[in-house]
Amino acid sequence: SGVPFLVPSLFLLGFGWSPFQAGLMLMPVFLGNLLMKPFTTAVLRGFGFRRVLVVNGLLNALFIALCATFRPGMPVAVMAAVLFVGGLVRSMQFTALNTLAFADVPRAVMPDANTLFSTAGQLANGLGVTLAASAWRLAGQVWPDLPALDIRVAFLAIAVVALVSVLDPANLPRTAGDHVARPARVPSP
Repeated sequence: SGVPFLVPSLFLLGFGWSPFQAGLMLMPVFLGNLLMKPFTTAVLRGFGFRRVLVVNGLLNALFIALCATFRPGMPVAVMAAVLFVGGLVRSMQFTALNTLAFADVPRAVMPDANTLFSTAGQLANGLGVTLAASAWRLAGQVWPDLPALDIRVAFLAIAVVALVSVLDPANLPRTAGDHVARPARVPSP
């Protein structure tokens, strides 16, 4: 959740773009988010939750870190491509994690689990923005005379958190979530 906060900030404050131009650079992120949705189920069925969460989690961290390489004068198409692929992998990660979170919840407690998960999700979103803003502020204190370096450091901080978050799914059983991703087929009569 720190990425949509940092992307326009980098272009607006670091590159001197107009608010409209900076905001437009979020379009590739959200386009990637939307375009991944139809493929998520097939990917999870084909590769399983653990493999998807680990490999995709590494890609997620990589594409967040690549945002720290953006520089004025860099081709907009290259930056848009990085943001688009980053949107694809973040969408896959969020959907896989959200699906797995409810995989073993009995129907009787699903409303309570949904409430708890929604609350935790909002807290995580706020913490993501808080982490990004804190890293940005701290880096600005350390390197006050280097324009946009502070925002780049914030991207790297978020990438490190994304990288560390891969440790948890790496410890999942190989068959975790299979009953959701690969439901048993009922034989036809």
